[in-house]
Amino acid sequence: MKTTLRHAVFGALLTSALAAQAQLTQPNLPDYGFSFVYGVTNLQPEGFDWSAASSIQNVNFDFVPADSTAYANQFSQADFSQQTPGQTGEINEAFFEYNPDYFGFWGGVDGASGAQILHPEVVEYLPYPMEVGHVHQDTLVFDFMVSGLAYVRDYSVDMEAVEVGTLTLPGGQVFENTMRIQAHVAVFDSSVASSGGILTEGSQYWAPDMPLPVAQTYTYTQVIGGDSSVIFSGGEFLVDAAAGFDLPLAASLEAFPSPAKHTLNVVAKAGSWVRVLNLQGQTVERRQLSSDREIWDVSTWPAGLHFLQVEGSRTTRRVLITH
Repeated sequence: MKTTLRHAVFGALLTSALAAQAQLTQPNLPDYGFSFVYGVTNLQPEGFDWSAASSIQNVNFDFVPADSTAYANQFSQADFSQQTPGQTGEINEAFFEYNPDYFGFWGGVDGASGAQILHPEVVEYLPYPMEVGHVHQDTLVFDFMVSGLAYVRDYSVDMEAVEVGTLTLPGGQVFENTMRIQAHVAVFDSSVASSGGILTEGSQYWAPDMPLPVAQTYTYTQVIGGDSSVIFSGGEFLVDAAAGFDLPLAASLEAFPSPAKHTLNVVAKAGSWVRVLNLQGQTVERRQLSSDREIWDVSTWPAGLHFLQVEGSRTTRRVLITH
């Protein structure tokens, strides 16, 4: 059951953290998922008073247990996945780890192409505990493949904890003991054909027991062949959140026959989005059902094992395709 908390986001979680502290530590996160709404602004508020900030666009996304996703095996070290809708309806995912020593980033999945970028080891995004005056750096250089091309990615983070204060957001939301961290993140990719990257610089505001910053400013700079240009400069802030967001455990989905050669019967609730993945986690098909039962043409799918999943649930069916 979803409980919306508009003026006391995660009040129950924050109550235990209201005592004065100057450390950022591992958040005490429940096992279920969350749903967030962030407001995007083209301004960059300074300090802890964001009460006058206004949103030019709201962005909704879910933050769900990693083991509930179709990529649980690939990102087995991650605890949560941030699932953000893409421009054409696909779901992009970023996988994070939380433990007593650090908040880590394991990579992600591009929903449109199905491309997965799995780090060979974690990027320690923030150490725990983080105190004012602490400076943290981490780098990771690794190879990955996308669409048959080999790339080298150079990922680096530079963080400095600057100050702690009480953050006030629009709508009366107040976060005690919020730490402002100056952030510099650089991601550069190179191949035999091209090279380029993105620099992200700004301030992040981390509140106790929150899995992500509750506000941040950023400037995105694109660097190609030594030339740089600012893509966007602005910020974002938490507008709303839903706690107690349990993923459905038994969404209806049937797919038969298996093995299938030319056609496949797919049975699920009309309106559901069904995603089909191959063994590598790549998206073979994504379709919204117009009726409770459809017959799909699978003659163009590659032979092998496929996984059908109702998006937003843990329900997955395996189907073997033979031709």
